[in-house]
Amino acid sequence: MRGVDSAVRALFIVNPRAGRGAGRKIWERISRRVGGNRLFDAVIPGSSAETRQAAADAVKAGIGRVIVVGGDGTLAAVAGELAFSATTLGVIPAGTGNDFCRNTGIPRQPDAALEIAIGSQTQVIDMGQAAGGQYFLNAAGIGFDAEVAAAASAFPAGLGGTLPYLLGAFATISRYKPVPVVVTVDDQRYCGPAMLVVAANGRCYGGGMQVAPLADPGDGQLDVCIATDVGRVGLLNLIRQAYAGRHIRHPRVVMLRGASVSVAVEGAVRAHLDGEPLPPQSLTFQARRGALSVATPLQFRVAVERDWAELGYGRFGSSASAFWSE
Repeated sequence: MRGVDSAVRALFIVNPRAGRGAGRKIWERISRRVGGNRLFDAVIPGSSAETRQAAADAVKAGIGRVIVVGGDGTLAAVAGELAFSATTLGVIPAGTGNDFCRNTGIPRQPDAALEIAIGSQTQVIDMGQAAGGQYFLNAAGIGFDAEVAAAASAFPAGLGGTLPYLLGAFATISRYKPVPVVVTVDDQRYCGPAMLVVAANGRCYGGGMQVAPLADPGDGQLDVCIATDVGRVGLLNLIRQAYAGRHIRHPRVVMLRGASVSVAVEGAVRAHLDGEPLPPQSLTFQARRGALSVATPLQFRVAVERDWAELGYGRFGSSASAFWSE
C-alpha cells in the first residue's frame, strides 16, 4: 500500500473484499466518476492494520475527508483513527449488513451515497469506546450475538444482508446457554442470567436488527439491551421481533440507557465490537460524545417524541428481583 498524498482533499479507503466482493464492484463504478480528479486519491489496504494506518496517515496529513468503500468492519477501523480529529468520515456502503448507514440515513445506492460522501453536509456523532481503547460505531455485544457473529463469518461468499446472521443464529442457538452477569449502567444494575448484552450507539446491528430502536448516536449515551433467560425457542422469537424493534416490550428483556456500561461475567464468554472480536477483559464501555464528524443526509437523528419508559426502557418485567437503581 502506498502512502497518503497530503495534497488531496479526500481519500478513498477501499475494501474490495467487503460484502463478499461487492466492495470491488462498487469501487469500479465509483472510480469511473472520481478518477482523474486530482482532489481525490484512493488506497486499497491489504489488511485491517493497513486500513487503520491509512486512516491515521490521512489525519496526520490534514486531509479533510476520508471516504470508506466497505462494510461496518472497515468503517469501525477507520473511524477509530478519525475520532476527535478534524477529518470527516464519508461512507459508500459495500458490506453485508451496512448497519451504520441504516443508523445515519446514508443511502445504500452507491451513486447517491457518493453525493453525500463528497457533499458539504456533516454532523457530529458519538462513538462507543471499550476499556482497551477500541472504538465502535454501532454496538458492543457480549454472549449470544458474539457467538453468532463468529458463526456468521464462517459462511461462504455470496450471502449478504441478514442471511449470514440468521444462519449463524440457527447454528448457535442449540448449544448456547445463558451466563450469570452483572451489568452496571450509570446508577442502574442488572444481576442475573443473560443470553446477551448489547451496548448500542445506534439503532441497528446484525444486518438490520433494531436492537435499540430509540438509540440516538448523538445523545451522549449508550442504549443497553439485556435478554435474560428467555430459552432457546424464546430467543428465536425475540430475534424475529427485534428486526421490527418490538422485543423491547418482552417481559424478559431489560432496556437501560447511560453514558457508562460495565459487564462482569462468570466464566468464558465471547464479545465483539461491530462484529470484531473483543478481549473479555475489556467489557467496560463509554459513550464518547461528539467523537466523529460524518458526511450525512440533512437529517438522520432519531426523533424520540415519546417517553422512553413507556416503550420499555428501564422496565424489568419478570426480572424485577434482579434489577435495581443504586
